[in-house]
Order: sequence, then structure tokens, then C-alpha cells
Amino acid sequence: MQYFLVHYGELGLKGLNRPDFEKRLTHNMWVALDGLGERKVKRFRGYMLVGVGETVPTVEVERRLAAIFGIAYFAPVLKVAQEMAAIREAALRLAREVLTAETSFAVNTRRADKSFPVHSMEVNRVVGADIVAATGSPVNLGAPDVTLDIQIYRDGVYVFNHRVTGAGGLPVGTGGRVMTLLSGGIDSPVAAHLLMKRGCLVDFVHLHLLRDNEVRNSKVIELARTVLGPHRLPANLYLAPAHPFQLAMLGHDSRVELVVFRRFILRLAAKLARRRKALALVTGDNLGQVASQTLKNLQVTGLAVEIPVLRPLISFDKQEIITLAKKIGTYELSIQPYKDPCALQAKNPATWARLDEVLALEERLD
Repeated sequence: MQYFLVHYGELGLKGLNRPDFEKRLTHNMWVALDGLGERKVKRFRGYMLVGVGETVPTVEVERRLAAIFGIAYFAPVLKVAQEMAAIREAALRLAREVLTAETSFAVNTRRADKSFPVHSMEVNRVVGADIVAATGSPVNLGAPDVTLDIQIYRDGVYVFNHRVTGAGGLPVGTGGRVMTLLSGGIDSPVAAHLLMKRGCLVDFVHLHLLRDNEVRNSKVIELARTVLGPHRLPANLYLAPAHPFQLAMLGHDSRVELVVFRRFILRLAAKLARRRKALALVTGDNLGQVASQTLKNLQVTGLAVEIPVLRPLISFDKQEIITLAKKIGTYELSIQPYKDPCALQAKNPATWARLDEVLALEERLD
């Protein structure tokens, strides 16, 4: 098999519950690698080891692992026995793949298993001398072009010549479940992505103005799938018609209509959250971006429900959100034309809605 050494980041700071986080990360990697044939994911103290068949494209494994939250970095490795001869042979093999006489290098040994009789500095010296003799490459300990890593553990030695930065965060499934208000725009899919990065499982609710057959073929479903895709984890997407609210508002022209509509959405989402045992709602709100997202309007809107409302994009500027949307693959879908119910509310919405005025309008509605 071909092996990948996986190191986690933030979850290493956890206390007695760290094994639970490690088990979840192991499970998530196992699920993410589904469909690639034989696979193994083993958990050790401080790191994990992924094994896949020799014929599986390395680039595909790296693409999938790079999207899994909880991973600090991973690397394709040669796994060898705790013997200097085996270590030297593996190091030379990898060095010849990437080094030339013009390429500088350094050897970095980490001896996690202190029972190994050769100290790290001596391993560096011996292996470095072998590489210089075989390739003519210069040693540069300060800023090498290539770093050859050797990590010595009780179960074996791992040798690698490059590492891939992971997605960071916490494993999805360790932070509880949330209900995300998914629009057809740029922001809310990014908000869902960020909550998953903090370990949350996500469900979605979307209010629409389409016929059933239209909404079932709309971009909203593809947006949800794109957010969930790298993790291959199940979620519910609730598609709710917005026209009952539209009908109730006939004859009630008010500048606070948009705030009332958003309170209506939160109440619906809160009921669905209770059904799914979700602990919070998530929105793509960004402070001051549009009329409904002034601090006062967000405050009045949030008073409609008792469940916490999380707004992970609250301090982002628009370009930061767009950059992240492009990175996760939702941007091109989000900018496709779509009939957004929020855009059909009052033409001159209040930016500083008064709670008494909002409650008065709600009292008049069915």
C-alpha cells in the first residue's frame, strides 16, 4: 500500500476528551476516502496513518484529505523499519526524486520514540552525507529548497520529502448540529462551510418563490451539495415556500417588512432546528452589508427566537467572502440569476427598525 502520515492541529490541545476528537477525525477520513478501493486509517498517539492501494492516484488522495477539517498537515510517506540501513535507503530514494546538484536540502529528524538508539542529530548527519555523496546537492540548514523529514515512532519510521497543508479546524461532528439559513447568494454557503470547520454538522433551510419542480432542479440544491461534498456526510435540506408570507403582507405596506420577513424565517428555522435537535441557527449576515444587516436590524431580528443565531461572516468584507466562496467552489453557482424572496420586500427598507413597529405589524398579520 501507499501511506500518508496525518498530523492534527487544534484538537491536540484537547484534554481528556481528545480521543473522542481523534476517533471522529479517523471516521471522517475513512468516509472521505470511500470509493478508492481498499483503505486503512489507523490512530496513534499524536498522529494518524492512512493507507490506500498502490494503484490509487496520489493526487486524488491528497485532494480529499486536504478538505478534511481537523488536519494540520499530511504527507505521502515511505514507511520503514526502525533500522538505520532502511532509513538511509528510503531517504536516498526520495532524495533522488527531487534533488539535483543545484537544489539545496536539509534533513529534519524527529525521534518521538526515544528508545531508538541513534539520536536525531546523528541521523541528520549520516543521511545528509549519503545524499550529498549520491546527488551532489548542497546542504542549506537555514532556507533549503527541499526538506527531507524523518519521523521515528514506536510502530515504524516515516520518511517524506514534502508535506501538504491541511484544512485546520475541528473534525466535523464534534461540535453539535446547526441549522443554516441557505439563500441563493454568496454568503450563506460560506457561513455553513465555516461552521463545519468548527466541527458542526449542518442542515439547511431555504425559502423560495418557485414551483416544486423548479426548486427541486434549482441551484440551491447544488449549493448544499457543494458545501457538503468534500466531507461526504449526510444532511437535510428543507425547501419552504415563501408565498404564504407574501400573501399575508398584501395590504400592509411597511418599511419594516424585510425585518418582519427575516423574523418569520428565523421562527421557521427554529422549529426545524428543534426537530433535528440542532443547537443553533446559522446565517450569512455581514454587518452593514445591506439594510437588513445593520446592527439594530440584526438585534431586532434575533429577538424573534430564543435559540442562538450564529453569524460567522459578521466582520468579513465582501471580497474576503468572495475569495472563500471561490476556494470552496460555490461562487459560480451563487452568482447565477435567482429569484430571492428577500429582494422582493419593501423597496426602501428601514435600516433602523423599531421593535414596537415590528411587533405592531406582526400583530396585524395572520
